[in-house]
Amino acid sequence: MPRLSAAIERAATPEIRNSYDADTFFSDSFVRRHTEFESVDEFCRAGPCERDSPGGIQRLSAEDRDEFVAATTEFETWSEMKESAAVTDLVTLTNT
Repeated sequence: MPRLSAAIERAATPEIRNSYDADTFFSDSFVRRHTEFESVDEFCRAGPCERDSPGGIQRLSAEDRDEFVAATTEFETWSEMKESAAVTDLVTLTNT
């Protein structure tokens, strides 16, 4: 039940969360389905940032972050990608 509660919270408010680690926003399966990368780590290493993590990507300027996301994923913006990941988690947990 804690995973379902967390997924509902993420789906309802993905932008206001303070933690940007890989487990919070993206699963490897989500990254494989929606990006040109095989894992969250690979996605983060390819990002134009100093820190190889979603937090590093989050700290980029909004323009740089959205350009990277638009060029390497099926999403146009970081926000759109995070919202989709949150909804995907919610649907997956609801169906299990």
